[in-house]
Amino acid sequence: MSDDNRDPVFYYSRERRLQRASQAVRDMHEAKKRRGLLSLFGSKGNIMIFACLVLIITMSVLGRYIITRNQGITLGRNALSLAITHEGEHMVLGLLKKAPASGEFYIGGVDIIVSFTESETQEGETFFHQIYFNPLESETFIIPLPFVENDFFVILRIPDEQKAIRLQP
Repeated sequence: MSDDNRDPVFYYSRERRLQRASQAVRDMHEAKKRRGLLSLFGSKGNIMIFACLVLIITMSVLGRYIITRNQGITLGRNALSLAITHEGEHMVLGLLKKAPASGEFYIGGVDIIVSFTESETQEGETFFHQIYFNPLESETFIIPLPFVENDFFVILRIPDEQKAIRLQP
C-alpha cells in the first residue's frame, strides 16, 4: 500500500503557540470586531497618513484655484494669463492663451489697449495693439510696450466681449 492516501501531519500548532503568547498577542488574533475610525484604517499611524494626504490634496486644489483666479481671465471662452515684465530698460506684455478642451471658443482678432494709471504730474499714455487668436490649443504673445511704468490697465476687446485688468510688473 502507498502512503499517498494519508492526511498530512502538521508540526506547527497555532493554538499551542497562542497559549504561550502574551495577552496582547492573543487579543490581536481573536475575532473581536473593532469599532470606530481606528477599525477603518487599522492603526493610528494610518489615520495620520490619511489625514496628511487629505490636507495636501486640499491645499493643492485651493492653491491652484487662488492662482488661476487672480492671474487669469477668460475672453471668448479662451483662458488668458497676462503679465507685464521688465526686459532690460523696456516693458513687455506677455499673454498666454489656452483654448478649452471642448466646446466653442473665439478665433479671430483681439484688440489690446494698454495704458498706465494717471498720476498727478502726468497724463496717462495709451498703446494700441492687435493680435489674432488662431485655432490652436495654446498660444503665447509677447508685446513690447513703449513706456516704462509701475501700474497698468490692460483692456482686451473682441466683437462680443471686453475685459479689463490691472497689472503691475
